[in-house]
Amino acid sequence: MDKVSKILEGAVDIHLHTSPSIFPRIMDGVEAALDAKKARIRGIVLKDHHIPTIDRAYLAHRTVPEVEVFGSIVLNYAVGGLNPYAVDAAIRLGARIVWMPSIDAMNHKRHFGEIGWFGSRLGYEKPFFYDKAEGIEITDECGLNPKLKKILRLIAEADIALATSHLSSEESKLLVEHAARSNVKKIVVTHVDFITANLSLEERRWMAERGAFLELCYSTLLPPWKHATIEGVVESINAVGAEHFIVSSDLGQLQNPPPSIGLRSFVEALLKHGVKEEEILVMVKDNPEKLLGLRDL
Repeated sequence: MDKVSKILEGAVDIHLHTSPSIFPRIMDGVEAALDAKKARIRGIVLKDHHIPTIDRAYLAHRTVPEVEVFGSIVLNYAVGGLNPYAVDAAIRLGARIVWMPSIDAMNHKRHFGEIGWFGSRLGYEKPFFYDKAEGIEITDECGLNPKLKKILRLIAEADIALATSHLSSEESKLLVEHAARSNVKKIVVTHVDFITANLSLEERRWMAERGAFLELCYSTLLPPWKHATIEGVVESINAVGAEHFIVSSDLGQLQNPPPSIGLRSFVEALLKHGVKEEEILVMVKDNPEKLLGLRDL
């Protein structure tokens, strides 16, 4: 077994996309589990921008028991936005990550011009009522949205993970602060190099100092996004410390490789650019396990 295969054995990919989905995907949940099994990846988390993935994760794990498959929920308009009722149901059914709004976030609209899609690079024919939708924010005129306070309490009581998703860096910092006050122990700042986040080194250090994990996604290095370079990723790891990062794929799109292949390519690139094997193991195995409650923090 080569070095990269040894690193991937037992890894956990916390961020990948499967069908059925409004956006085109290359595989469903069972196929994603089989893809992970082939690479001896221990576990995967399925994400969808519109519906919770707990049921498809359950069926995928039943079909491929060698891989731990976890579901999640993204708080976009399709589930009622910042909807504590949807979060409660998702948690009771086994969700391991609650993602803040992604494609329906106001911050997403600032970068892509509209909510609900990724501009000309990835879209679909949205219903007419999207035209006047403003996008979801975590604050209102009185401060933090009261619904979000309930959601943070649910996450803390269930001891599962909170992800910042497509919130702005300012919103993400506010969320991390309030989550800590609400006793949320597991926080991940989503794809820190993607255009919706694009955190500076100073902001990354700020998040890390408060116990949040910083997610590095292979998709951000690939077309059509290309929002990061491997040199920049390595600089960030060296500046902040590998112990604060999680490496994931964020793959499943038609134009990209399968998640396990993408994760392998990411690991190969990190090794080539001087990141140590033990550091990669922390980012691709130890920290994802901590985030998902598979080992102690």
